Amino acid sequence: MMLGVDSLTYKYFMKCEARALLTLLDSTYRGVTENRDFVHPASAWATVLAGKPVKVQGYMMSPINLKVVEESGAVLINIPITNPTAGRLNIPMDSTTPLEAEVDAVTTNVLEAIEEAPVVAAITGLERLQLKDLNEICQAYRVIDGAIRKLVMKADEFIVFSPYGPRSGGTHDPYGVYLATRPRPNEHDTVKLWEIGDVFINMVK
Repeated sequence: MMLGVDSLTYKYFMKCEARALLTLLDSTYRGVTENRDFVHPASAWATVLAGKPVKVQGYMMSPINLKVVEESGAVLINIPITNPTAGRLNIPMDSTTPLEAEVDAVTTNVLEAIEEAPVVAAITGLERLQLKDLNEICQAYRVIDGAIRKLVMKADEFIVFSPYGPRSGGTHDPYGVYLATRPRPNEHDTVKLWEIGDVFINMVK
């Protein structure tokens, strides 16, 4: 399973007492994603799933052929390369869907799909809702943390990552999260988005 949580950042793991994420931080391979050029969700996710840098203008009209999906045979769930999102779950990339509803739907769909195939899923609520109040942020982290606990317990192997950190001052933090049962591609370097797909392909072979 590969689960991307847009705008997730290590900064709030401790502040928000995200217990599952803190446990993963101590018990799995960890690293930092670095992404300065692909800060729109569609470009970021297309880069991850193509296994190479991909810049697109805004959201795609329809999903394109993506190397990582073709080689892994993965089921896509809620992937923000299109608007609404692509795959088995389709959520508009705006504030109309509450985070809890999205997380519940993603969790249900992943738990169903993971029995039959590798899964690539996204949680977009932190990106869509752009929370600024610490209490709201921590409530969101608790919801996401609970879902991650359920999903990683079900998966034989997993990657949990964010393609960038939270938005502030009109742009995104270029550094995100990488937690996985496989080490990052370069032990002493940050993880680039186009490297994550190859880790996933090797994971599911």
